[in-house]
Amino acid sequence: MLDTQKRHRNTILNFAAIGVLIVFLLIIDGIGSVKLEQAFALFAIWGIAAVSLNLINGTTGILSLGHHGFMLIGGYITALLILSSESRARIANSARSQMNEFTLGLSIKNWFEALGLNALATDDTLWLRFIVAIVIGGIISMIFGLIVGIPSLRLRGDYLAIVTFGFGEIIRLLASTRLFAPFTNGSLGFSGVPSEFGKSLWWTFGFLAITVFVMAKLKYSSYGRALQGIREDEIAAEAMGVNLAYHKVLAFAISAFFAGIAGGLWVSWLATARLDVFLFTLTFFFLVAVSVGGTGSVTGVLIGTALVVFVRQYGDPLEESYTLWQWLLAGGVLLLAAAVATLIYRNIRRLRPRLNASIYIVVGLGIIALLIGLFAASGGQLQSEYRAFGMRAIILSALLVIIMIFKPDGILGQAEFNWAWLFRERKDQPTDEERAQDAWLTGPELSKRLEAAETREASAETAGESSEAN
Repeated sequence: MLDTQKRHRNTILNFAAIGVLIVFLLIIDGIGSVKLEQAFALFAIWGIAAVSLNLINGTTGILSLGHHGFMLIGGYITALLILSSESRARIANSARSQMNEFTLGLSIKNWFEALGLNALATDDTLWLRFIVAIVIGGIISMIFGLIVGIPSLRLRGDYLAIVTFGFGEIIRLLASTRLFAPFTNGSLGFSGVPSEFGKSLWWTFGFLAITVFVMAKLKYSSYGRALQGIREDEIAAEAMGVNLAYHKVLAFAISAFFAGIAGGLWVSWLATARLDVFLFTLTFFFLVAVSVGGTGSVTGVLIGTALVVFVRQYGDPLEESYTLWQWLLAGGVLLLAAAVATLIYRNIRRLRPRLNASIYIVVGLGIIALLIGLFAASGGQLQSEYRAFGMRAIILSALLVIIMIFKPDGILGQAEFNWAWLFRERKDQPTDEERAQDAWLTGPELSKRLEAAETREASAETAGESSEAN
């Protein structure tokens, strides 16, 4: 009865949270700045990619480094299928264009017109053509995910990571060759991709909601438990009857499909499809989001994605010119803040020891940086100004290192956000349903058998002691 009440309470709170999110998006869409809207749209797009990568890296425990390759496939296919007629004409008239008449004719609009569905080829139905294009991009990405998943049947660990990284780079480099240039326009790419979808809060968050729903349901299904079993111990999972080949390939296929969806939204957000926007840097950002938020946690990955997007979109001051002593002060404050946050976390989770050697080292480095910055500010060399290009990537890299040192499984680990946290309910207690499933363990019949077995063991020990005494 109590568990039923909690489920009803959680359902009501879930719908309330969704309502609050919708109101929040309405406010941002109505009065928010353009940069803020684009930042939230980017969070949703990268959230889709990071959550899909988490299915392989976090849930299944396979290190994949080629997610940008799946996104490239989905992005280019989506862009090519919905490219406007004006953009196709401009590319055709360009002297540097490498696309031909056949590839320029690959358009969902042309397909609808050929089928006599002219009502679906108008400007008002562009949204429908976008849905068809992005689903096709996701399906073709999924096919390539099946191809990449095949090597996972024999390879493990670092070897499989190298294979996935090689796949991502091979796809990116092949897209610029003469063989595929008619489809990608080589290194030039093509602009004119409709941007009203990738920069729309409703389209991006709609696809994110679908992705989160599918991944959450998959995680707690029998397939998800099998994938988690593979992550913990492949030999034990196989001994329990888990088909390793089937589940690994399934994980790659599903992950690649949603990566293709993210790629289609990504080119729409950029309004262009170019090879230089699908570098390994993309996969690195998603790896940071997964590692910081929590490997295996959907809500944790979204937290990590929000942090990455915030640094990327609002980290411009980090790459301005500052004196060296100001950089030292900022570094010292960040180190001390990281140590304090770690100490607070270890106290909340009651981890022992509360202060380990790593915390002492970080605190020591932070204090040294602060002292040098404060007392040596008048020094000649420290007054020199430096502009740290790429500081945003450096900050994210440092954050990844700190997380790996103090909490390798991320902020939430494998756990998901639960309303029970707000009500301070203990999750280590079995529910009524779990008690019912395990009732045979405490049944009267089993208790009698256990008591009889204990009595026989005690009698045997007594008899043995008597014989030794005689």
